[in-house]
Amino acid sequence: MADEPSFRFPISAKPQGEEVSAEEAERRLLARLQQKECELDEAIFELAWFYSTCGRQEVSFGYVQRLLSQTTDPEKLARCYLTLGQLMEQIDDYQAAIIYYRQAFEMEPVSSTTWYFINNNLGYCLNVGGAYIAAEPYLRAAIEIDPDRYNAYKNLGISLHGQGDCVGAARAYVKATQADASDGRALRLLEILLQTHPEISDSILDIDEQLARCRQAVKLATQFR
Repeated sequence: MADEPSFRFPISAKPQGEEVSAEEAERRLLARLQQKECELDEAIFELAWFYSTCGRQEVSFGYVQRLLSQTTDPEKLARCYLTLGQLMEQIDDYQAAIIYYRQAFEMEPVSSTTWYFINNNLGYCLNVGGAYIAAEPYLRAAIEIDPDRYNAYKNLGISLHGQGDCVGAARAYVKATQADASDGRALRLLEILLQTHPEISDSILDIDEQLARCRQAVKLATQFR
Protein backbone atom coordinates (compact mmCIF):
# COMPACT_ATOMS: atom_id res chain seq x y z
CA MET A 1 0.00 0.00 0.00
CA ALA A 2 1.13 3.57 -0.66
CA ASP A 3 1.04 4.55 3.01
CA GLU A 4 3.02 1.54 4.23
CA PRO A 5 5.95 2.70 6.41
CA SER A 6 9.42 2.05 5.02
CA PHE A 7 12.27 0.50 6.97
CA ARG A 8 15.96 1.00 6.22
CA PHE A 9 19.19 -0.63 7.28
CA PRO A 10 22.78 -0.13 6.13
CA ILE A 11 24.58 -2.69 3.97
CA SER A 12 28.27 -2.83 4.81
CA ALA A 13 30.70 -3.49 1.99
CA LYS A 14 32.95 -6.50 2.31
CA PRO A 15 36.28 -5.36 3.79
CA GLN A 16 39.03 -5.02 1.21
CA GLY A 17 42.76 -5.62 1.60
CA GLU A 18 44.85 -7.97 3.67
CA GLU A 19 44.14 -9.10 7.21
CA VAL A 20 46.78 -7.98 9.68
CA SER A 21 47.37 -8.37 13.40
CA ALA A 22 46.69 -5.59 15.87
CA GLU A 23 50.44 -5.15 16.33
CA GLU A 24 50.99 -4.74 12.59
CA ALA A 25 48.06 -2.33 12.31
CA GLU A 26 49.54 -0.24 15.13
CA ARG A 27 52.96 -0.22 13.45
CA ARG A 28 51.50 0.96 10.15
CA LEU A 29 49.39 3.67 11.76
CA LEU A 30 52.39 4.98 13.70
CA ALA A 31 54.42 4.96 10.50
CA ARG A 32 51.79 7.12 8.80
CA LEU A 33 52.51 9.92 11.26
CA GLN A 34 56.00 10.19 9.76
CA GLN A 35 54.88 10.35 6.14
CA LYS A 36 55.07 13.85 4.67
CA GLU A 37 52.25 13.24 2.21
CA CYS A 38 49.98 12.02 4.97
CA GLU A 39 47.21 14.25 6.34
CA LEU A 40 48.43 14.51 9.93
CA ASP A 41 45.00 15.21 11.47
CA GLU A 42 43.42 12.17 9.85
CA ALA A 43 46.38 9.98 10.79
CA ILE A 44 46.01 10.99 14.43
CA PHE A 45 42.25 10.40 14.42
CA GLU A 46 42.77 6.96 12.84
CA LEU A 47 45.35 6.08 15.47
CA ALA A 48 43.09 7.35 18.26
CA TRP A 49 40.21 5.27 16.88
CA PHE A 50 42.46 2.20 16.72
CA TYR A 51 43.53 2.50 20.36
CA SER A 52 39.95 3.09 21.48
CA THR A 53 38.84 -0.17 19.82
CA CYS A 54 41.67 -1.99 21.62
CA GLY A 55 40.52 -0.78 25.03
CA ARG A 56 43.47 1.63 25.34
CA GLN A 57 41.45 4.79 25.81
CA GLU A 58 44.21 6.54 27.75
CA VAL A 59 46.58 6.28 24.78
CA SER A 60 43.85 7.40 22.39
CA PHE A 61 43.09 10.33 24.69
CA GLY A 62 46.72 11.45 24.55
CA TYR A 63 46.77 11.58 20.76
CA VAL A 64 43.55 13.58 20.57
CA GLN A 65 44.87 15.98 23.22
CA ARG A 66 48.01 16.37 21.11
CA LEU A 67 45.95 17.40 18.11
CA LEU A 68 43.79 19.66 20.28
CA SER A 69 46.88 21.60 21.38
CA GLN A 70 48.11 22.03 17.79
CA THR A 71 45.06 23.60 16.16
CA THR A 72 42.88 26.68 16.41
CA ASP A 73 40.47 25.59 13.67
CA PRO A 74 36.96 25.49 15.23
CA GLU A 75 35.98 22.54 13.01
CA LYS A 76 38.94 20.45 14.13
CA LEU A 77 38.51 21.54 17.73
CA ALA A 78 34.87 20.44 17.66
CA ARG A 79 35.87 17.06 16.27
CA CYS A 80 38.54 16.68 18.97
CA TYR A 81 36.12 17.52 21.78
CA LEU A 82 33.55 15.15 20.27
CA THR A 83 36.14 12.37 20.18
CA LEU A 84 37.23 13.05 23.77
CA GLY A 85 33.60 12.86 24.86
CA GLN A 86 33.20 9.54 23.08
CA LEU A 87 36.31 8.21 24.83
CA MET A 88 34.87 9.25 28.20
CA GLU A 89 31.65 7.43 27.35
CA GLN A 90 33.66 4.28 26.65
CA ILE A 91 35.00 4.30 30.22
CA ASP A 92 31.54 5.24 31.64
CA ASP A 93 32.59 8.73 32.75
CA TYR A 94 29.47 10.46 31.49
CA GLN A 95 29.97 13.68 33.43
CA ALA A 96 33.36 14.20 31.79
CA ALA A 97 31.79 13.34 28.43
CA ILE A 98 29.14 16.03 28.95
CA ILE A 99 31.86 18.62 29.62
CA TYR A 100 33.65 17.76 26.37
CA TYR A 101 30.43 17.73 24.35
CA ARG A 102 29.51 21.16 25.68
CA GLN A 103 32.96 22.42 24.66
CA ALA A 104 32.40 20.93 21.20
CA PHE A 105 29.02 22.66 21.07
CA GLU A 106 30.68 26.04 21.54
CA MET A 107 32.81 25.54 18.42
CA GLU A 108 29.72 25.57 16.14
CA PRO A 109 31.14 23.16 13.54
CA VAL A 110 29.99 23.29 9.94
CA SER A 111 29.99 19.51 9.44
CA SER A 112 26.46 18.18 9.80
CA THR A 113 27.76 14.80 10.97
CA THR A 114 29.81 16.41 13.75
CA TRP A 115 26.86 18.60 14.75
CA TYR A 116 24.55 15.59 14.76
CA PHE A 117 26.70 13.54 17.12
CA ILE A 118 27.48 16.46 19.42
CA ASN A 119 23.74 16.93 19.98
CA ASN A 120 22.90 13.24 20.05
CA ASN A 121 25.72 12.22 22.37
CA LEU A 122 25.11 15.10 24.74
CA GLY A 123 21.45 14.11 24.89
CA TYR A 124 22.40 10.48 25.48
CA CYS A 125 24.71 11.36 28.40
CA LEU A 126 22.08 13.61 29.96
CA ASN A 127 19.64 10.68 29.73
CA VAL A 128 22.13 8.46 31.54
CA GLY A 129 22.21 10.98 34.38
CA GLY A 130 18.42 11.15 34.49
CA ALA A 131 18.26 14.69 33.05
CA TYR A 132 15.55 13.70 30.59
CA ILE A 133 14.04 17.17 30.16
CA ALA A 134 17.44 18.73 29.47
CA ALA A 135 18.26 15.97 26.96
CA GLU A 136 15.16 16.41 24.78
CA PRO A 137 16.06 19.63 22.88
CA TYR A 138 19.49 18.28 21.92
CA LEU A 139 17.98 15.07 20.58
CA ARG A 140 15.34 16.95 18.62
CA ALA A 141 18.08 19.18 17.21
CA ALA A 142 20.01 16.09 16.09
CA ILE A 143 16.92 14.72 14.35
CA GLU A 144 16.43 18.03 12.57
CA ILE A 145 20.05 17.93 11.37
CA ASP A 146 19.72 14.39 10.01
CA PRO A 147 16.25 12.79 10.17
CA ASP A 148 17.52 9.61 8.52
CA ARG A 149 19.82 8.55 11.36
CA TYR A 150 18.76 6.06 13.99
CA ASN A 151 20.51 7.20 17.17
CA ALA A 152 18.63 10.34 18.16
CA TYR A 153 15.18 8.76 17.69
CA LYS A 154 16.09 5.98 20.11
CA ASN A 155 17.57 8.41 22.63
CA LEU A 156 14.57 10.73 22.26
CA GLY A 157 12.36 7.78 23.13
CA ILE A 158 14.34 7.27 26.33
CA SER A 159 14.08 10.97 27.14
CA LEU A 160 10.31 11.06 26.60
CA HIS A 161 9.78 7.84 28.55
CA GLY A 162 11.77 9.33 31.42
CA GLN A 163 9.47 12.37 31.34
CA GLY A 164 6.36 10.18 31.45
CA ASP A 165 5.39 10.71 27.80
CA CYS A 166 4.98 7.05 26.93
CA VAL A 167 3.03 7.71 23.75
CA GLY A 168 5.75 10.00 22.43
CA ALA A 169 8.39 7.45 23.43
CA ALA A 170 6.59 4.68 21.53
CA ARG A 171 6.45 6.81 18.39
CA ALA A 172 10.16 7.64 18.70
CA TYR A 173 11.10 3.95 19.05
CA VAL A 174 9.08 3.11 15.93
CA LYS A 175 10.85 5.91 14.02
CA ALA A 176 14.21 4.61 15.24
CA THR A 177 13.45 1.12 13.97
CA GLN A 178 12.31 2.51 10.63
CA ALA A 179 15.59 4.46 10.36
CA ASP A 180 17.72 1.35 10.96
CA ALA A 181 16.02 -2.02 11.34
CA SER A 182 19.38 -3.76 11.77
CA ASP A 183 19.68 -2.25 15.27
CA GLY A 184 17.14 -3.99 17.47
CA ARG A 185 17.63 -1.88 20.60
CA ALA A 186 14.72 0.47 19.88
CA LEU A 187 12.46 -2.50 19.20
CA ARG A 188 13.37 -4.06 22.56
CA LEU A 189 12.67 -0.76 24.32
CA LEU A 190 9.34 -0.51 22.49
CA GLU A 191 8.36 -4.03 23.52
CA ILE A 192 9.17 -3.33 27.18
CA LEU A 193 7.30 -0.03 27.03
CA LEU A 194 4.16 -1.62 25.60
CA GLN A 195 4.27 -4.43 28.14
CA THR A 196 4.42 -2.00 31.05
CA HIS A 197 2.07 0.61 29.54
CA PRO A 198 -0.67 -1.16 27.56
CA GLU A 199 -2.74 2.03 27.72
CA ILE A 200 -0.58 3.40 24.88
CA SER A 201 -2.93 1.57 22.50
CA ASP A 202 -5.69 4.01 23.53
CA SER A 203 -3.71 6.83 21.88
CA ILE A 204 -1.98 4.90 19.09
CA LEU A 205 -4.75 2.67 17.83
CA ASP A 206 -2.58 0.67 15.43
CA ILE A 207 0.40 0.27 17.75
CA ASP A 208 0.13 -3.54 17.68
CA GLU A 209 0.32 -3.45 13.89
CA GLN A 210 3.29 -1.07 14.03
CA LEU A 211 5.00 -3.37 16.53
CA ALA A 212 4.48 -6.36 14.25
CA ARG A 213 6.00 -4.45 11.32
CA CYS A 214 8.99 -3.44 13.42
CA ARG A 215 9.55 -7.02 14.51
CA GLN A 216 9.36 -8.27 10.94
CA ALA A 217 11.75 -5.58 9.69
CA VAL A 218 14.32 -6.35 12.40
CA LYS A 219 14.04 -10.06 11.66
CA LEU A 220 14.55 -9.53 7.93
CA ALA A 221 17.47 -7.13 8.49
CA THR A 222 19.15 -9.64 10.82
CA GLN A 223 18.70 -12.49 8.33
CA PHE A 224 20.00 -10.37 5.45
CA ARG A 225 23.14 -9.34 7.30
